[in-house]
Amino acid sequence: MEKGVPAYDVLAQQPFLLKAHLVLITGDTPGISKLFHLSGHNAKLPCRACKIVGMPYVNFYKNKKGIQRQLTTYYYPPRPPVIVLRDKTITKLNFSQLNLRTSHSYKADAQLNELTQTGIKGLSPFLVEFDTMHAPRSIPFDVMHLVFLGFVRDLCRLINRSFFKEAALNEHDRGMSAKDWVQLGIDMSQIRSPKDWGRSPRNISLNLKSFKAEELSNFLIHWLLPLTFNRVTPSTYKALQSFVLAISLATSPELEYSEIDEIGKHLALFLKWFLNTYYQDNNRRLPVCKYTVHALMHLVRDVRNWGPACNFWQFAEVGTYVTS
Repeated sequence: MEKGVPAYDVLAQQPFLLKAHLVLITGDTPGISKLFHLSGHNAKLPCRACKIVGMPYVNFYKNKKGIQRQLTTYYYPPRPPVIVLRDKTITKLNFSQLNLRTSHSYKADAQLNELTQTGIKGLSPFLVEFDTMHAPRSIPFDVMHLVFLGFVRDLCRLINRSFFKEAALNEHDRGMSAKDWVQLGIDMSQIRSPKDWGRSPRNISLNLKSFKAEELSNFLIHWLLPLTFNRVTPSTYKALQSFVLAISLATSPELEYSEIDEIGKHLALFLKWFLNTYYQDNNRRLPVCKYTVHALMHLVRDVRNWGPACNFWQFAEVGTYVTS
């Protein structure tokens, strides 16, 4: 007997079997990594969508006993830092081309010996049990975690010049002064927004760490541009405009297919500015190249596959895909 739930199509005026097919799974990166046996967002090969190789960065710290230790963290610049050694410029890695994963390469990597570093630690049962699931197509990036909870906080700390532990690296002319950031927070706390937008705006200069995803979403989409106007340089403001437009389009309830190219264009403009401003191909600035920055490069492909990002984020909302 064929599986399904008996139902009736009123328009066609005939019965049919109603079936459900699992085609997509969404979640934060740690959750997706566990479900699909990925190495994780801090690994040397962290990405579900491509085979980018992380660049090691050594952090020195003191433990509770005051003994100095070192911790190696991986970061993911699209191009390698320029390392100068004895008057010779040495290029370590080349990230100019993304080696995209496919369903076939995912399964092949999953079946290799664990000692072979592929970023895939085993074959997910979702791909064994469900013919409708394909990695990485079926596991798009969740914008709620990737952009709002992940990237926006770092962007704020870069703009207000508090991101790097090394104070000298925070000194640049593309951000704003501490005084302007404090005043920005005060101005934000005085905004009166519609109740259906969620919590009323709080002072971001005092409460950034405790902001929830909805607050960070509202800040990016609604408040970032008016609050930074005349507080940052024209080039910075233009880059922020591109980013806000790209995310606004990507998460809109309705999206025309022709608008996807606009998302890609403005994301590319923003990321070019972001990397030239904060990374600068400088090894000391590698911490700015987190996995969240790299994953933004894959957002357009996910939107092209599944429509608006609100179809596959962790907020309880559904969008529609308009192709006309």
